[in-house]
Amino acid sequence: MPAIPLAPEKVADVIAFVKSRVAAADVRSANHSVRGSEDHLLTGNAAAGKAFFEGAGGCGTCHSPTGDLAGISRKYPAAVLQARFLYPRATKISVTVTDSSGTRHAGTLAALTNYDVSLIDDDGWSHSWPLDTVKADVKDTLSAHRALLGKYTDTDMHNMLAYLETLK
Repeated sequence: MPAIPLAPEKVADVIAFVKSRVAAADVRSANHSVRGSEDHLLTGNAAAGKAFFEGAGGCGTCHSPTGDLAGISRKYPAAVLQARFLYPRATKISVTVTDSSGTRHAGTLAALTNYDVSLIDDDGWSHSWPLDTVKADVKDTLSAHRALLGKYTDTDMHNMLAYLETLK
């Protein structure tokens, strides 16, 4: 392909777009159904799971057993339910980037590395900046789930599942 003369900011936009497509293609299997016996999953203590939910897990700050989680165990088999609380379905992460001139740019986070931040705006355009030249305000509604993933013990996971199984 012959070279296309592009301004540096357009090159950055192309790079941001390619990175966003690579990230979108990096599909994990955690939310796929698990087949087979679920007996090995249902070994936890529901009371301990409730205590974790209301205490150390901090789940009650965003979720409610009588609200968004009411009847959750009727909606999903145990293996799927466990996968969903460990690896919730991805949501779009919003970001507002304030550049050096004070202009704010908002959109869906495409990439955030130690070196750059990229977003896709409401019109579908990709934009990218060196991270050290802007202020990026990221709003990730699943950050608490991601933080817990590295802290859960096997016992915590089984207890949480046992508790969620009581929410009929």
